[in-house]
Amino acid sequence: NWGLAIIAMTVSIRLALFPLSLKSIKSALDMRKLRPEIDDLNKKFEGDAQAKNLAMMELYKKRGVNPLGGCLPQLVQMPVWFAMYTTLQTACEMYNTKFLWFADLSAPDRFYIQPLVLGCMMIVQQKIMPPQPGMDPAQQKMMTWLMPIIFTVMMLFMPAALGLYSMTNSALFIIQQLVVERIAAR
Repeated sequence: NWGLAIIAMTVSIRLALFPLSLKSIKSALDMRKLRPEIDDLNKKFEGDAQAKNLAMMELYKKRGVNPLGGCLPQLVQMPVWFAMYTTLQTACEMYNTKFLWFADLSAPDRFYIQPLVLGCMMIVQQKIMPPQPGMDPAQQKMMTWLMPIIFTVMMLFMPAALGLYSMTNSALFIIQQLVVERIAAR
């Protein structure tokens, strides 16, 4: 079954890329530990952005934390997503393949269930992520709502196979984040 194959492949890709995710998780936890000090720097240098940035860079250097350490491993995963996007969008094997409520994995979900579920999953992902140090609360709120809405609209026109990949990937991310939060709490 092609639907089960996509799910199994997504799990395999997540497992293969887990070492990169682990580096990203460790970096995020290190940044979270610095949160009180970053908040103090934000208050201290409220009107002087340049001095604040210099103080933050000094803090990162002193504590051995790389603020981009969480982003770079995620960027490495982008080619994998793009490859999946191009492959699943053009795979003729998906034509007229039924899976769950999908009549055709090569066509968009005609009931619009998948894009809505995926949008909700993205909102859950944003909600369970800890706030990024130094990020403006208004910007954080915009990311929580705007990105899932844009992605939901995009998925209205994408093949169901790609949506299935994205849903599986989102579900695995949510599980991973919940496990990380539980471990980090200890």
